[in-house]
Amino acid sequence: MNKTVFQDKVFPRHISDLMSLMQMMVFDGTDGEEKWDTYLSLKQKEYVALGISQYYQCDFCIEHHTKAVLKVDKVQKNTLEQNINSIILFLRIDTRTVTKSETAQWINSWKKFSRHLSVDTNDNAMPYLIGFSVGIARNDEFLIHFCGEELKLIFAEKNIELSKVIGELEAVVIFMKAAVSKNRIVDKINTLLE
Repeated sequence: MNKTVFQDKVFPRHISDLMSLMQMMVFDGTDGEEKWDTYLSLKQKEYVALGISQYYQCDFCIEHHTKAVLKVDKVQKNTLEQNINSIILFLRIDTRTVTKSETAQWINSWKKFSRHLSVDTNDNAMPYLIGFSVGIARNDEFLIHFCGEELKLIFAEKNIELSKVIGELEAVVIFMKAAVSKNRIVDKINTLLE
C-alpha cells in the first residue's frame, strides 16, 4: 500500500494496511483490483471527510482532506476554511438541548446559510451531506432526519436511491471516525514513548 492513512509508526502495519485499503475503497471506489458503482463524487466524499475532520478536531486529517478538496474543487483555501468552519460551528449546536423555538430558528438560519456553501461548491447536496454525516457520527436523530429529508429530495431528482448514498456516507463516517481517533492521539503516544 502506498497511501499513508496514519502519521506514525506505532500502529500495527497490517491494521494500517487495512485502513489504507479501506481509504481506497471509500474514496476511490476500488480495492485496486475490483471497482464498483459509487453514487457520491470524490468531491462530495472529500468535503464530508473534511467536515468530519473539523468536527473531531484532527489536525492531520484536516490538512490531508483540505489538500484533497483543493485538488478536486476550484475553491480558494480561505473560502474553503471559512465554509467548513462555519458549517461545523453550526452543527456543534445540539438541537436536542434547545427549545422548539430555538430549533425552528436554527432550521431557518441553516437553510439561509447552507445556500452559501451550495453556491460555493456548486452542489446543493453538500451542506446536507456534511450535516447528515455529523448526525451519523454523533447519533443525532434530528440531524439524520432533517438532513436526510433534504437528501431524499435532492437525490430523487437525480434518480439515485437514497439508501445507496447513505451507504457511502456511512462508509466515509466509519473510516473517518477510525482515522481521527488514531491521528488525534499520535502526539500523546509519541511523548509517552520518548
